[in-house]
Amino acid sequence: MMDSIDELDMYEAEKRLALYNEYRDAARVFTYYVETELRAYLANGVEVEPHAGEGGVYFKVTLTDVWIYEAERLNRFVPETVVYSVGDVHVQRLKAEE
Repeated sequence: MMDSIDELDMYEAEKRLALYNEYRDAARVFTYYVETELRAYLANGVEVEPHAGEGGVYFKVTLTDVWIYEAERLNRFVPETVVYSVGDVHVQRLKAEE
């Protein structure tokens, strides 16, 4: 049983490292880093719209030309996605390479 746990831990560590390496390479071609309470994204277009709802304020975040930081996704590159968040939304402009 211990070998199975060690193998699973090693598999997860390798998957996280591969995802980080892909993120590092992908970040070179994107303009924005966007983080919500659930996930992080790289995008070339970002629009954040606050909305007042019954439970308080929530944010509609529209991202274009997107890379999604999620290990389990088969296709992390998508042309557009819309995210709704009740928590903070952080948008950072990435420094262009020179």
